[in-house]
Parts: sequence; structure tokens; C-alpha cells
Amino acid sequence: MRNNGPQKIQNIYVLIGFFFLFLSLIAIAIPIGPYVWYRINPNETDKDIEKIVKEITTEKIEHRTKTTSQVPPLDPSLPETPFVIIPKINVESPISTNKDFNTGLAKGAWIVSDYGTPEKPELPIILAAHRFGYANWSVEKRNRISFYNLPETQEGDDVFIYWNQRRYNYKIYKSEESTYISDYSADLILYTCKFFNSPVRIFRYAELVK
Repeated sequence: MRNNGPQKIQNIYVLIGFFFLFLSLIAIAIPIGPYVWYRINPNETDKDIEKIVKEITTEKIEHRTKTTSQVPPLDPSLPETPFVIIPKINVESPISTNKDFNTGLAKGAWIVSDYGTPEKPELPIILAAHRFGYANWSVEKRNRISFYNLPETQEGDDVFIYWNQRRYNYKIYKSEESTYISDYSADLILYTCKFFNSPVRIFRYAELVK
């Protein structure tokens, strides 16, 4: 009688090998996926921008009575250009104050016009950024200046804003996926698109650490 035991064991090892090869391909594809997508569909960048800047407010909000109780000390070692730093996901992105969102989003994070700044907290600060970016962005650049990994942040994570060479510390207190901003009591609101072709956005709401 023929013994098929060794052949079965060999087949099992082959299947395990293919399984790990499949996982490896997925691990490689995830970081370069946006690059490939925008190479194949270059016009999708414009659609992505449209989704980011499309009206996300549900109501007209009035100025609040909030004030910055303690202004952080001036630190000449900080860059003069505004920056947002999210240590959890290694984001170090310049903040564009340009009213032209196309120019702003191409450089990294964009502060939504007509809302707050760290020095003017009467309205919440709203920072938007690409999730997937542009075809000419490297994986390293995308991870550093976009909100590609924003979904990995959670309640309790720190966000720092460098503004006029002062460092403001914010802490995330709520995560949300929605098509509009739902919490205007936040001091800082971060958001980006969830998928390539979806109206749903990823929001993070944060409060200033006093």
C-alpha cells in the first residue's frame, strides 16, 4: 500500500509558503497603493481635493468666548513656518495658510480659511490634508506630510502645532467617520478622506492642553 504521508506534508508546506507570500505581497502593496492608483488615474487627485474642500459644516457657528489662557513661550529653535506634528503617526507637515486650497494641500496640511488659529481660538482650528496625495509623492513624503495614517490615531494621542515659533499642545478626545463636522466645541479638528471615491471623511477632535 502506497504511503502518501510525505506528499501530504509537502503539500501543506507549499500551501503555507503561498499563504506567507500572499501576505508579503499585501504588505508591499499597501504603502505603494496610492502611488499606483494616481499613476493610473491622474485625474483622481482633483477629485480628492474636491472631496476634501467640499462643504463639511452643518451649521453656521458663532464666535466663542474661548481665549488662550496661557500663551506658550517663544522658542526661536522652532521653524517660522507653521507645522502640525502628530507623533503617533510620525506626521511632520507644514501648515499652509494660503486661501487657495490647491496650493495649500499640495504642500501638506491646509488650515481652512475663516476659522480659528492657535492665537485666535474664538473658532475651532480646522486642518485638512490629503489622505493619498499625489503621484509624484514618495511613500516617505506621503506618510510624513499627509493624513494617510490619521485613522491610526486615537483618544489620548497628542497633536502639536508650531505657530509663530510657539508650540501648542492638543490632545485627541474623539474619533469619528462622517460626512460633516459634528463637534464645534473642539479646539482643533483634523480631517481627511476615508477612501478614494467616498464622501465619508475621517475626523479627529482635539482640545488644547492647558
